[in-house]
Amino acid sequence: TLARGYSVTTATDGNVLKKVKQVKAGEMLTTRLEDGWIESEVKNIQPVKKSRKKVH
Repeated sequence: TLARGYSVTTATDGNVLKKVKQVKAGEMLTTRLEDGWIESEVKNIQPVKKSRKKVH
């Protein structure tokens, strides 16, 4: 919940962001916090490489 320190970020279309591929550099985002909103502009997108799980 927001009161526990979590936030919810949405794109300009109102969709909740779950993956970096949902946004592009230059787009505006809205982040909802417990006590208000923050508007941000995407400057850079850095995907995280998935690590391979070793099979034992």
